[in-house]
Amino acid sequence: MLTALLHRVVARPRVYDLAQIAAGARTVRGKIAEQAAQLQGAPLVFDIGGGTGAVGAMWDGRTKYVCLDIDPLKLAGFLARNPRGIALQGDATQLPIADASLDVVLCNSVTHHLADELLERMIAEAARVLKPGGRLILTDAVWARGRWAGRVIWRYDRGSFPRTAEVLKNLIGSHLSIERWEHFAVWHEYVICVAHRSRPTETP
Repeated sequence: MLTALLHRVVARPRVYDLAQIAAGARTVRGKIAEQAAQLQGAPLVFDIGGGTGAVGAMWDGRTKYVCLDIDPLKLAGFLARNPRGIALQGDATQLPIADASLDVVLCNSVTHHLADELLERMIAEAARVLKPGGRLILTDAVWARGRWAGRVIWRYDRGSFPRTAEVLKNLIGSHLSIERWEHFAVWHEYVICVAHRSRPTETP
């Protein structure tokens, strides 16, 4: 009962943002910003499970940023701060986007919310919508038995599917070419991955 109540409270945009910061979001977003800095000028960035769109500010005026989330409350929070922003309510496993149309796909703190089959579909969808050479920037907390603080937080997290870094890496690698894989820690252990969709092999 208490856990369900906490989940409803945290769903509110302002509370959600504060909870993210308390859980170490500044460090996580800093890691994302390092990768975003190398992709400035990308025409179109699509944030899967973007919540209140906190990472949208990392992109300059040359980039069109789209925030997709299944929760209308979080999207309302995004639009309250970004009245001209592009918010899209939708399912991460069925992206309403044409094949090979995106330059950058972001996915921050989403994978642990998805069961295995749904996670597989989401990664496959990210690969489908990326242009050849387009980048996926993905980060999330992973299961690490030796981190007691992380184990405690997992008990109260809305996500029910923590995975080891190895499992997550193997899944992403089955759809995309991984070019960067880094571990870091706040309360949880985290990984950040940059992967790309390979360009089609040219025929002579």
